[in-house]
Amino acid sequence: MRYIIRILSILMVFFYFQLFPQQKVEAPPGQQEPFYEVIGVPVNHTQEQWREQLRRYIKWRAYPEGKEPIIIGVPQVPYIPTYIPLPFYQPDSLSFIAYRNGDITFFDPNCACDDNVEVHRIKNQIALQRAGMEKLLIVRSALYHYYLEHKKLPETLDGLTGPYPSNYLSQIPFSVPIHGGTSLALENTGIIYQPKRLQSAQVWKSMSEVLRIGGMAEPSMAIEPLEITVYESSFLMLVTSGAYPVRSYEVGLGAEQRTPTGIYSIKRKINQPISQSGVYGTRGLVLSITDYAIHGTNMPSSIGRAVSKGCIRLHNNQVEELFSMVSPGTKVTITNDAPPNYRHPNAPPFYLKARKDEETPGIVYHWKH
Repeated sequence: MRYIIRILSILMVFFYFQLFPQQKVEAPPGQQEPFYEVIGVPVNHTQEQWREQLRRYIKWRAYPEGKEPIIIGVPQVPYIPTYIPLPFYQPDSLSFIAYRNGDITFFDPNCACDDNVEVHRIKNQIALQRAGMEKLLIVRSALYHYYLEHKKLPETLDGLTGPYPSNYLSQIPFSVPIHGGTSLALENTGIIYQPKRLQSAQVWKSMSEVLRIGGMAEPSMAIEPLEITVYESSFLMLVTSGAYPVRSYEVGLGAEQRTPTGIYSIKRKINQPISQSGVYGTRGLVLSITDYAIHGTNMPSSIGRAVSKGCIRLHNNQVEELFSMVSPGTKVTITNDAPPNYRHPNAPPFYLKARKDEETPGIVYHWKH
């Protein structure tokens, strides 16, 4: 009798789950890190002056509800404006931390204070956030230019790392898993790539939905595709995202104003470009104007001078960084205008290892070096 009852109980449980299937239960997503908004502040102001200017700054920024950042005031240094976001700046010291609950902690701006636990933690978080934003910007910019060229996005991010001339990027810079964001439990983990979220009417704007770092908050200000501007009068190249500087380099230019002003684009990227005399250095970025390129050099002393036949020269380590960051299609403006005062010291270098299939063996280039 007991045996029959046990069998009936098992059958009842079986049919219950067949007739009333249970909903899938997923773990809730992990907690998202807050965004750390870095701003320059005058070194000679008092704490009360900082408080008042911060109050005005927060009112001016008018953050969307729920998007309020932790604001980090850092000492103003040359070329850093005050009370303007610095999304790609890596500070050495802090003036204050303004938390989202209204509390403010002040520090000696002349002190690196790495032995202070909170200062060390915040500087580390800024470094992680800046590096993540740089990687997002670089890959989103590559995806943007890929779409403009092909009218579609690659099925996977590896589609950006094709052999020359399809080498939008040398490597995908993320070290964590890339997934499609189909599970709520994975919402704040890894790299989320969802090409179906692209909106053709607003391609760049929708990139923030197409590619995300799980769990990383992003700034409320607009981040734009990477662009290059060369200021001939100052021998300066700026790599920017909208109004925000990402990198700045000193360049060598053409003698007798042979570097043509105008608006161009990166047409091709070449690893180890070959010339008859080895003058192009380790990388070349071909411009959309015939026979001109941004390239390295075997004459470091020419940087900061007008000695070339028209091409734009960089130190080899800097052209390798630029090669890592920008993709074919990137806008390049060459101008006689004065550069903006808004720029800052470069963050730690960003390098992606170039591949053999980004070389063009057997082709000798004749750029106006």
